[in-house]
Amino acid sequence: MSETRLAGVIPWRRFLWPPLLIATVLLVVPHASFLWMSLHRNLGMGLVSATLTLDNYRRVLTDSFYLGSLWLTFRLSLIATAIALAAAFPTAYVLARTRSRWVSLLIALLLVASFMTVVIKALGLSLVLGQEGILNHFLQAIGIIAQPLLLLNNDTGVVIGLVQYTLPLLVMLLFSVMQTIPPSLEEAAELLGATRLATLRRVVLPLAMPSLIAGGLISFNLDMGAFTSAVLLGGGKVLTLPVLIQRKIFLDVDYPIAACLATVLVAIVFAFNLLSVLLLRQRRKTAAEGVPK
Repeated sequence: MSETRLAGVIPWRRFLWPPLLIATVLLVVPHASFLWMSLHRNLGMGLVSATLTLDNYRRVLTDSFYLGSLWLTFRLSLIATAIALAAAFPTAYVLARTRSRWVSLLIALLLVASFMTVVIKALGLSLVLGQEGILNHFLQAIGIIAQPLLLLNNDTGVVIGLVQYTLPLLVMLLFSVMQTIPPSLEEAAELLGATRLATLRRVVLPLAMPSLIAGGLISFNLDMGAFTSAVLLGGGKVLTLPVLIQRKIFLDVDYPIAACLATVLVAIVFAFNLLSVLLLRQRRKTAAEGVPK
């Protein structure tokens, strides 16, 4: 039997089941334990009640403190995602269209940056953005500002940290997509009289839109669960849900509320992703129905 025939007989798809099963177990088991813990009442000192109750969810979903933390997490994640996409799209486009030996080096640097631990990134940002940091000294030296900017221990610092966290990943993702868009399509549009901006808006952007949406959802998911950037660059003053969950576990020793917050966070992220996918499918369906047959 030839190698080609053997390749057709071997059920390669079956090899996908083990990693899928492992990923499912790693996803379901922890969240099931969070859900179970959230249905108990805190008795103090790490003890929980034996009976089940929904009091934790009533408290989280009606208390202005928890709702404010939830809205803060959602708002900062959306802002950081929008900024990261706005920066990643033109960067990936220029890298994909540049014919230079330096492109490979830049991609390698992005790859290294994406795998660098978040703690090192956040500490590096704190040195740059602090009141005595490099950025403030530079802006004061050239006369743009008279007083140092407050870029740490507030929402601004957290957003900057979140953008730095997801930007290298988004650039690499969109770079691979831009390489699949033929430059000949842009050349044809320009030959027909389209400006450079119109070509990007009417040709490149629609073709890259599915990847922009997918990359945006990935960035949003990572930002919603980010802890290190929020706690180091927020200085303990920006209480996003991940920071609040950590405090409930280690400071208050309130496991049921922490588990409830974690469950609510996962549910909101899942609902946002599901809604985005449904809206995208509806838009595609509407566009397909509008095309004359």
